[in-house]
Amino acid sequence: MNRISTQILSLSLGIFLIFSLSLIVSLFFKDHWLWMDEVLSYLLVSDPSLAHANDALVSGMDANPPLFVNVYWILGHAISLDFQFLRMVSIVFFALTLALFFWYTTTLMGTPLSNFVLITLIATFTYLNLTLATQVRSYALFLLISLPYFIVLHRLIAEPRHRLYLGLFVLLGLGLSLTHNFGLFYLAASGSFFFLLWLWSKRQSVYLWPMGAHVLTLLLWAAGWFTRFQIQTEAGKPHSWIPLPTWQSFFTTVGELSPMLSYSLEQRSWLAFLPYLRFFGVAFLFVFILRKKLRDGYAAFRTDAAFQFYLLSGFIYFSTILISLAVSLVHTSVFISRYLWPNHLLVMFQLMYAFYQFYTPPRLSGWYRLAPVYALIIGAFVFYQNRKVVHFPKGILSYLPQMNPRYPVFVETADYFLPIWFHKFPQQVHYLIHWPTAAVPTNILSATVEHKILKSVREKYQVPGLILAKDFTKANFPHFYVVDESSHYQMEKFINSQQIKVVRQLPIDIDGHRLLECTFN
Repeated sequence: MNRISTQILSLSLGIFLIFSLSLIVSLFFKDHWLWMDEVLSYLLVSDPSLAHANDALVSGMDANPPLFVNVYWILGHAISLDFQFLRMVSIVFFALTLALFFWYTTTLMGTPLSNFVLITLIATFTYLNLTLATQVRSYALFLLISLPYFIVLHRLIAEPRHRLYLGLFVLLGLGLSLTHNFGLFYLAASGSFFFLLWLWSKRQSVYLWPMGAHVLTLLLWAAGWFTRFQIQTEAGKPHSWIPLPTWQSFFTTVGELSPMLSYSLEQRSWLAFLPYLRFFGVAFLFVFILRKKLRDGYAAFRTDAAFQFYLLSGFIYFSTILISLAVSLVHTSVFISRYLWPNHLLVMFQLMYAFYQFYTPPRLSGWYRLAPVYALIIGAFVFYQNRKVVHFPKGILSYLPQMNPRYPVFVETADYFLPIWFHKFPQQVHYLIHWPTAAVPTNILSATVEHKILKSVREKYQVPGLILAKDFTKANFPHFYVVDESSHYQMEKFINSQQIKVVRQLPIDIDGHRLLECTFN
């Protein structure tokens, strides 16, 4: 093994240790409560029966394909079902993805030390990484599978008839689409890339092989999952819980895929231009470099491995954004940054490639001695930043103990109900499963989705506290409290129709919240 290979291997290990250790250690120095989606994942993963978990997955509890639940179920039942351990699994997947990304990109361009610094800085200052890497959700597995998917696509550009790469592509394409439904968008984007490459190459028949592999992957997905996929989509009717993208939300969403100086600072109105700047910056660099490189023609492209990956990454990045935007505007709103997390890897490579287009770093071997110090600084910063990430806002918990423990508490959202129930908070909470109020057109978009999710949770896991409309009676609940949220319409219906009356309103200092003590009339 030569010196460069040794450096690549050691720095790959360094990246893995920086992010895995700093994030894992930070778990024990921050609030550990799971948020709503994580509770749903944990219910499935901790199910004693894998068959029952897969059945519940299709019932409307979750809108994701089965691979995540099956992988985490096997790991959880083989090692530990502690939810902190399952979070560690996600962290290891994330850190492994970054380490493998460093290894592969360094074989294409740049120097090991420069790439080490670039990747760690970009990953550290991308807030989305901190919010997704520590969750018991499918995102970390989705990111991990997306990297070899991109690598195999890159290899197929130069060797489109390579049987091993074609076989790996089908497996990885299936893995991607069976981990998250957005995997289908990545299949569509990469298939379009090879179609355009086929046209650019003056219709060379070799590119029909990758295109055929895309079709085969889609057919296998349809044969194995499409029927269940249709059942899952019922939870998103009559509408998605995700608001339709607007001009501002579009740039905020895509901007979260790129590094930022401070997430909290960007919430200030006078810095609202920064998401625009990040997206247009990436787009400008891509177009500028593309115009310059494409002048060399297709023959030069075939011999430039780094530019091949750059063109592939830019095309998939912009294509998946456009596809998800089009689907959101035409069919169902799905435009949200966490579904596009694999694009962060593509942005990272685009920024690295642009860096080397405009700057050639000096080869100073002495700087390697400072790498451990730099690694400690980055690790400490990641630890500090992740401690500040809050998945479940616990402000409401301080108000629950002031209520009479003899009276049940009704909450209007699954965001409150599931974490409070799961973590066995002393004050008992309830949620009313009531479709007429959930389906009111002026209600918050998530109301219908939460209704269907919690109805499935009640049916599949008999979670107490989920109350059917027929059981919401004076005999069962003569006296109770309501955590009323202005964004949700539910108990207002019963108050306005004088079925229940408000005895008194308790003080609460949370925007958009009221604490009501109620009785049936």
